[in-house]
Amino acid sequence: MRQRSSGAMKLGICSLWGTDLSAFRTEIRLASNLGYELVTVGDSPAGWHDLYVSLTLASMDAPEAQLAPLVTSPFLRHPIASANALATLDELTGGRVALGLATGGSTVMAIGRAPANQDEIRQEFAALRALLNGTSTNWDDRPVKPLRFPRPVPIYYSAFGPKALQLAGEQADGVILFAGQSDMDGLAVRIDAVRTAAIAAGRDPDAVDIWAVSYVSVRSKREEALADLEAFIAVNAMAFRTPEAMARVPEEFRGRILEFQSRYDPTEHVVVGGRNVALMKELGLRDFLARFDTFAGSEAEATAWLSELEALGVSTLIAALPGHADPLSAIKGLAAARNAL
Repeated sequence: MRQRSSGAMKLGICSLWGTDLSAFRTEIRLASNLGYELVTVGDSPAGWHDLYVSLTLASMDAPEAQLAPLVTSPFLRHPIASANALATLDELTGGRVALGLATGGSTVMAIGRAPANQDEIRQEFAALRALLNGTSTNWDDRPVKPLRFPRPVPIYYSAFGPKALQLAGEQADGVILFAGQSDMDGLAVRIDAVRTAAIAAGRDPDAVDIWAVSYVSVRSKREEALADLEAFIAVNAMAFRTPEAMARVPEEFRGRILEFQSRYDPTEHVVVGGRNVALMKELGLRDFLARFDTFAGSEAEATAWLSELEALGVSTLIAALPGHADPLSAIKGLAAARNAL
């Protein structure tokens, strides 16, 4: 029987179909049964199965939840292919689809490209918006015909730096922000930046929905929780790829992070116990990287943290699962924490 909390805070998961299809579907069914309102699937084609096939399976296993890529990026697909896939899935599911868009992580690494810059993201955003709304557009200085079956799918932008936060506030239906228990002040600053940009663009700031993504493990002992999350913690090193981000890293870690980035294997993106985890430990980066975008604590601590997120205006907390050593425990623990709100 499907359970749902009466609280306002929504829960979501991000999953990927890897070596075990049954495990992927079990995660989604459990989340659905426990009342999770959002199911998202990552886009990492070098190391995981196809995004849109996975989302179609998710739509059957979570028949009431909203569905979204979390996240896809430019360069992998022509905008008309992305827009058509999203519109098709939205029609199939009766209007349950959103798009999570980002500059690119393991996606662009796998094809030897740098992440999209903000100008390229704006172009992608404009093309997708036009096509999803049923109008023609231009791409690479070539005309693109409108979709025959468009659907007005909302676009959420995964934003980190000031320019990205500004774009989210100006244009996006929602913003995706990574969050951890140790930097709630930083999250509040980023939310304020999105709202300020929305106001400057003549928009209602409350109309920009806020999703927070975190690497979550609910355990009685923090060290046990961190052990669950090592494959995720390793990925935090990839967030420091711009000069502005690297400038915030203490000097003692900069060389090691640059080495990690140069040796990162996108075919093992968020693989539990994989080569990237071993590399993180070899370089002595785990404890530093565990400071970011991570919740590792008890059920009571999780309840308190959900309350803090809700007070900041976060509508949905998404637990990332593909690199989790025990994802089912995370789904259950987070649901129990919400039920205690």
